[in-house]
Amino acid sequence: MTSKFKTKLLCKSACISALMFMGAASANAQEAPAEGEDVNTDMIIVTGSRIARPELESATPVQVLSNTDLLNQGTVNVADTLNELPALGTPGYNRANTNFATSGNGVSTLNLRNLDDNRTLVLLNGRRIVAGIPSNSAVDINVIPTDLLKSTEIITGGASAVYGSEAIAGVVNFVLRDDFEGLRLRAQSGITDKGDNQRSMLSGTFGVNFAEDRGNFAISGQYDKDQGLRSRNRAISAVDRPFRSSYTPQGRFFIDDNPATEDVDESTSYTYGQDGNLKEGYVSAVDGFNRNGERYIAVPLERYLGTAIGHFDVTDSITVFGEGSYSKTKSRSRLEPYAFDNSDAELDGEILPGLSIDNPFIPTTIRNAMLAAGQDVLGFTKRSNGVFDRSNKSDREFYRIVAGLRGSVDDNWKWEAYYNYGQTKEKTRSGTALRDRLYHALNAVAGPNGPICADADARAAGCAPLNVFGFNSASAAAINYVTANGIEATYDAKVQQEVMAANLTGTVFTLPAGDVKISTGLERRIEKSREDYDAATQAGNTLSNALSNTVGRYKVWEAYGEALVPILADRPFFDYLGVEAAVRYADYSSVGSVWSWKVGGDWAPIPDVRFRAVYSVATRAPNIEELYAGANQDFPNGLTDPCEGVTAATAGDVANYCRSLPGIAAQIAQAGVFNYDDNLDRQSIEGLDRSNPNLGPEKAKTLTLGTVFTPQFLRNFSLTVDFFDIKINKAITQVPRQFIINQCTSSLGASDLCDLIVREGVTTPRPRTPGTIFQVDTLPINAASIKTRGIDVGLNYSSALQPIGLPGSIDLKVAYTYLDKLQQTPVPGDSVQNNRGQLDGDGRLGAGFKHRANISTSYSIDGVTFFVKANYLSAIKDTLGPDEDSPLGD
Repeated sequence: MTSKFKTKLLCKSACISALMFMGAASANAQEAPAEGEDVNTDMIIVTGSRIARPELESATPVQVLSNTDLLNQGTVNVADTLNELPALGTPGYNRANTNFATSGNGVSTLNLRNLDDNRTLVLLNGRRIVAGIPSNSAVDINVIPTDLLKSTEIITGGASAVYGSEAIAGVVNFVLRDDFEGLRLRAQSGITDKGDNQRSMLSGTFGVNFAEDRGNFAISGQYDKDQGLRSRNRAISAVDRPFRSSYTPQGRFFIDDNPATEDVDESTSYTYGQDGNLKEGYVSAVDGFNRNGERYIAVPLERYLGTAIGHFDVTDSITVFGEGSYSKTKSRSRLEPYAFDNSDAELDGEILPGLSIDNPFIPTTIRNAMLAAGQDVLGFTKRSNGVFDRSNKSDREFYRIVAGLRGSVDDNWKWEAYYNYGQTKEKTRSGTALRDRLYHALNAVAGPNGPICADADARAAGCAPLNVFGFNSASAAAINYVTANGIEATYDAKVQQEVMAANLTGTVFTLPAGDVKISTGLERRIEKSREDYDAATQAGNTLSNALSNTVGRYKVWEAYGEALVPILADRPFFDYLGVEAAVRYADYSSVGSVWSWKVGGDWAPIPDVRFRAVYSVATRAPNIEELYAGANQDFPNGLTDPCEGVTAATAGDVANYCRSLPGIAAQIAQAGVFNYDDNLDRQSIEGLDRSNPNLGPEKAKTLTLGTVFTPQFLRNFSLTVDFFDIKINKAITQVPRQFIINQCTSSLGASDLCDLIVREGVTTPRPRTPGTIFQVDTLPINAASIKTRGIDVGLNYSSALQPIGLPGSIDLKVAYTYLDKLQQTPVPGDSVQNNRGQLDGDGRLGAGFKHRANISTSYSIDGVTFFVKANYLSAIKDTLGPDEDSPLGD
């Protein structure tokens, strides 16, 4: 992949935007400060600490994105803008990678530092948001309104001591305006220069002060629709490469070889040409099926959002406040029709070996070839075109309410207590067929009035034979039978979160250098999740993997304390010197006691330069999916068996162990060597992905070292340079199946991991080679080691142009990240996976761009803003060996 440089000029690509301000509290365009005016240094709560201070004086690096930044970019969905920032890695869920998801289509998550969505904590007004993915902890950013946002604060690095679990990679905090007054309406629509991927939005925000300005109430509504983008609309993805699929709508049929059990010999295959006539042979470019003609690059998304926020000063020292959020999102995937063959037809554990030569649908030409070859069953491949549509339709509903009190004592101590409840529901539906009915429908024989199902009981239950020969060959009766009159695979899930918390912040005493401030608090949190699949899916009777229901919950009590201590101030070489520390204790019903802590400080030898450093130990408790998920079927690829190739004469302990297994011994006695048949044995290996209720918490050690440069001679300018180093120990990871096989063999069967392997015995109802691995289960354990390291650079500058004789003002923002390391070791003794310069792959961490930059500049004059943004991504490779580091991007 070559370097990527992208610019965005708003409004580009037929973008139409209308903005109306009627008594709004602030204009949309951001005017730079006038000459001689300082940037705002009000004491605020910045993410990473609960003690108020100016943003650039925090020891922990914080990147702030204002609402004006979003509006200048024409942002419809804040997730799209945030995921362009260099500190954000490849999200686990977004519109571009959920087309193949069985649920969660269109969900948008955040992934700081490419350390996984579960290790990024997302807050709204400093409070938790219920997860958007069932049994997970990742938040769906689709629920965040755009126009009511005041700012978005991003801290990269462990913040568990202040905010709790999931903050290993950092925190993203969305801050809503609580003082909006007036009416703002916005309408926006845009399409690409290709004339597709249309996105439209309508939003309105209304706010009012009341009771002589003792209270404020604001409400915001937003509707937007993204039409999605089809693969066929872009040249790079319009056609399957390098070959089109051999599973075609017209079918492909094999005389000598069965695709479910043997290597395919193309010289003995038949298919139908585009003219509908049967022909011998198969040419991929002519006869193959173009799957990309059906798929989405980015799934469509439709959102309805409503947000309300308000507060009222009951007295001069007590305020009641509340928040309410609701969102409904609709999305869908678009997948090519299901690819199936005779092995997908299964009854009581027995798969259909092929179409019997007595099947009356078999054309005479093929039947004669079968007779000549002495073949009594016919293997086939086929697409389910016209039978059922397996594409998903996902609907999600989210709501969240917060109610609380806050106040002050003696204008020094500030306190807050609140209750926070959130809920996410998801319903996903997709078409399917039933394996047992497919078995009966394909097992056809001649009847008195035409083809019938061979099984009498199936006929009595309404079985109609399925013809797989040619385009649109299935009858309406057969379609209704195999799909049980349009049965759908269903997924219903609900996530609930309940939080009760109280915080206290204030000054305990004053030192010569300033006030010693502390913050302390308690939190009680309950997390619940359930996932329910339809009965056929649970039984493995649909044309997809067998999936199990999940029900789980846990509770946690937490207490934290934080302190900020100024040591020196206003002295030579010590304009300021201070230290800070925080500690958090959590007691989980699932994993027991967990501690997190941090210590840091900052030193400003002169007002223009500040050095800062923070070291923290952050934690993440396992989520419900990792602890309590039901076992789900999987079919892993590329597994090898160390016993393969062993003969009666092979020497060594491993060979002796292999021969001690009855199935392997039986095959060696019969064939002289233990081997796999690639299609029959290797490609049909399955396994269960289990959960593990005995998991412990992850622990990360994070270090940030940085410099802040705010020269007095250049007002409204800041430059930050921060080094980050994050190491996660005992990270939760699924044990690689190949590692399980290797460990079991090298331990000569003594490893506990051997319990996860099932081999074929001497006799088996499955048509497989004795001794071969049939099933390898896996489960999550605390074993992985993950490391990342790099440098962040941030530059901000605003200035009026009047001093140089020009009208208006400019604003410049630069964010750049250099990635020095991104790697993980799944389990001790396994190979290190280096992901710098590497696209995301199986078990990897995400797209490890060595260089990422985001540059934006705006020019404002008389209430009109012109905005340009550029994103840079360095070169990257899509395949690397396990221990390679990409030379690209150096």
